[in-house]
Amino acid sequence: MQPQRYIKLILPLRLEWEPCYSTAAELAIGERVAVVFAHKRVIGVVSETDVTPDIDPSRIHSVLGVETGLEKISPEEISLWRFMAEYYLCSIGEVYKAAYPSLKTHSEESSARAQQRKEALEELTLRRWQDRLHKLQARLEARQKALEGRHNETVRLRLEGQRDAIIAEIRAAEDKLAALSPELGIAEMDYSSLISRIKAPDPPKVLKDSLSTGKPLLLKSADREESYICAAAQSLRKGRNVFIMVNETALATRLQERLEDAFGSLLLVHHSQQTHAARRRINDSVRSGRPYVLIGTRSSLFVPHRDLGLIIVENEESPFYKQSDTAPRYNARDCAVQLARIHGCNLILGSCSPSLESLLNARSGRYSLLDMNPEGRQNHPGCRFTLIDVQAEKRKNGMEGPFSRKLLKAMHFSGSTALIRGFEKEEELDGVQADIYTIPQAARSDLSNYSLVAMLSADALFDPSDFRSDEHAFQFLERLKACCPQLMIQSSQASHQAYSLPGAEPLLEERRRFGLPPYTRLVDIRFKDAAAASGLAQKLTAGGFSTVALWDTVRVTLPRDRQLLERKKELRRCLEAFRSSSKATFVVDVDPI
Repeated sequence: MQPQRYIKLILPLRLEWEPCYSTAAELAIGERVAVVFAHKRVIGVVSETDVTPDIDPSRIHSVLGVETGLEKISPEEISLWRFMAEYYLCSIGEVYKAAYPSLKTHSEESSARAQQRKEALEELTLRRWQDRLHKLQARLEARQKALEGRHNETVRLRLEGQRDAIIAEIRAAEDKLAALSPELGIAEMDYSSLISRIKAPDPPKVLKDSLSTGKPLLLKSADREESYICAAAQSLRKGRNVFIMVNETALATRLQERLEDAFGSLLLVHHSQQTHAARRRINDSVRSGRPYVLIGTRSSLFVPHRDLGLIIVENEESPFYKQSDTAPRYNARDCAVQLARIHGCNLILGSCSPSLESLLNARSGRYSLLDMNPEGRQNHPGCRFTLIDVQAEKRKNGMEGPFSRKLLKAMHFSGSTALIRGFEKEEELDGVQADIYTIPQAARSDLSNYSLVAMLSADALFDPSDFRSDEHAFQFLERLKACCPQLMIQSSQASHQAYSLPGAEPLLEERRRFGLPPYTRLVDIRFKDAAAASGLAQKLTAGGFSTVALWDTVRVTLPRDRQLLERKKELRRCLEAFRSSSKATFVVDVDPI
């Protein structure tokens, strides 16, 4: 009998520990095994081997089996999971579940079973053709021996014809075996020739020098795609892969069209709107070791990336990188920074109006900053921006419904118009000759093909209860200016600073004065009832945390200093103790948006 070994597993559950199991097999970290937990079969990932149990071995369950059909989880993946669990105050099991949800695992299992059936059929077919080849060779030997004898012309010609027919059959059988046998199969594609044909120049010296610092690069530019192509091509030529993360599926499609000419079949696209089978094929392709440039949304962080040389985060300021619905409630941009550290690769954060977090990191020297806007310009070339004061317009020219006369005139002479509605109801705009968007829809869309982009009731951008409102409004307007040839905004608050700011630095200074992010860190703990929230707020305040109870939410403010990590660990211990003692249900959102 083989001696029992003990291993620790990451299970796709909200557990604050990694359970111990026994096995007779010699397993490696990252392998996936089937086990029973709470009377249910689950697939776990080996996180530690040769463990010394801290409980009675008789209470430790055995592994049901090794899932040999499922690919191993790489050390880089596990490192990213551990970072996310620690930073976002959740369990590593919740991160594992997000990375490998049940449907994804079932798809992998189905694919593995199909592959096993295919291999079994190929093995059977291979043996049959081998048997056929042996029989043909025996028949050929018999005909050759027969031809050695003395025959009349008719018999000799008949034997030679039979011999030649057998030789033709043998060659056909050998060709079939070459296609079936792995060691005689088709050679792998020569990817080096594809890389040599990439249609992209080397990065300009200023970009190459900025990347050589080893720091994340904050690239501030209205037109960044050419820089991305040059940097990606350089990484591939060095034999390392590229991951380009975008904030929306529509942008992934547009960027794919832009990059296809340069990278051809090396380009892969991955997002949540694809089928599980399509995403599984992308994962398999990445694992295969082939070079790639992968464009994907935030879920593409969980692709099993191999040997990354460059990560690009497009529109890094976008709030859509934040996952807020389920744990782990992560910000994909910040996780991409950690992923770059894990792979030891370059990182580009691209934006025409960077986030305040990234600007502060650039100011403090943690990031490099490269502003490629000529003479500070970050608008669309020739962009005409018009701000219409609704109050003044009413007094001077009057309004036609929600429209100023100035805007109506511009729409009349415009070739195509995108209309962004603020407070207006959709039925109020019936019959308007324009494509109508809400603010969230406009933020997710590519509006660069319109000759005019107009926004009604831009006051809807401002929320007095949200300290990030001005920042998000400023960034939204800057993105519109960067892509639109003509932009018109109607507002009842035309004097608002978001319309006239030369840059985001004044907003950063406001945050510093009031002790708000990015100079501090926020953690929101959300409950189903206010009483439980009040109880936690009292306990945390007594524990020395700066806490505010906002009805059903407890907001904790943490100083951004060297003690931040330890304070977060202490906060986590307090939350788990409160969960155990009160049986309350709550969710934790670190760095809420």
